[in-house]
Amino acid sequence: MESFRIDGGSARDYAIRVEEVSDITPDLVRTLIEIDLQTFAESTYSPYTAAAFLKCGRVFLLRADDRVIGTCVCMRGWERPNEAMILSMGIRPGWRGRGLGQRFVQGVLDRLTARGLRSCCLLVGRDNRRAVRVYEDVGFRVVEERDIEPQHNDVLCLMRAILHSEDAPVISLT
Repeated sequence: MESFRIDGGSARDYAIRVEEVSDITPDLVRTLIEIDLQTFAESTYSPYTAAAFLKCGRVFLLRADDRVIGTCVCMRGWERPNEAMILSMGIRPGWRGRGLGQRFVQGVLDRLTARGLRSCCLLVGRDNRRAVRVYEDVGFRVVEERDIEPQHNDVLCLMRAILHSEDAPVISLT
């Protein structure tokens, strides 16, 4: 946990922490959907998919004191079972642009590393320079690019961060 001041002139310090969720609650399902809608142009989750990710994936929260200000959803890969994939990561408006994205992703990577995962990957639009920079700042590198809608010049970057070397022991997430 670390102290954070939302702006230089604020007299309020917030205790910032990353925590892993271990239970499905209606409030948490609503929070995942709410932050997702504040982050992306299109909805990622229905209440059912949000509950499924809470049950079968790993969901991390970024908290400022007791308020959830960010969510990150991860799943294990089929082709690379020692790799987690970040499916979505978002921070509430008003908290963005203050370095919390890097802190949040680094906190998630630290927890995945502690569980013995060897790598973490994600997909991000190449034109989303701000997000690409956040991920690069914590060790992700572009390993592949794919056109998803050539008529619109939409290109997705697959980015990967190495967490452990191949000879490191693997610990199950379950």
